Amino acid sequence: MGRSEIIILLKDIGYRPRKFKVEVTAEEMDYSGEYEVVGNAEVVITVARIDLGYRMEIEGKVPVKFVCSRCLDEYVETFHFRDENVLRRGEYVGGEALKDEDIDSIYLERDEIDVLPLIREIFIANLPINPVCSPDCKGICPVCGLKIEDEANHVHEDVMGTRKLGVFLEKALKEGGKK
Repeated sequence: MGRSEIIILLKDIGYRPRKFKVEVTAEEMDYSGEYEVVGNAEVVITVARIDLGYRMEIEGKVPVKFVCSRCLDEYVETFHFRDENVLRRGEYVGGEALKDEDIDSIYLERDEIDVLPLIREIFIANLPINPVCSPDCKGICPVCGLKIEDEANHVHEDVMGTRKLGVFLEKALKEGGKK
């Protein structure tokens, strides 16, 4: 098993930004969702002191195996993710309503932060909802289910009689996956 934490000591950080480069293995990413992390993530963490505490930016790239939402083919892409936050000392003491500065703030009890959970969280939050293998992907035929790009002259003569896949998809969408 890989590391369980990546600690940055904040007391050593000044107003000049400091960069930390870390490599996070697929196992350490600990992601078991819809897609598959197929390689190590290269992550750059930039931290600088500011008046409120610290400004931290996390940028990373990692190879991920996606399933195209149009043609249903699997493809591997280097996925980029990024986010920035303000690190504040102390506890959150806000009321019921969040203020603008609370949304991007992380409150710390000590002068250190474990960035591994943040890397995971930023990666997951940035994942695409409907990934596509290419912007010009034509998807699958709603009549027969064949990948349209594989069939150069793809046509159906009697659409009404052969629209089994289209009828199935239409029914599935109406029912919302319920039986």
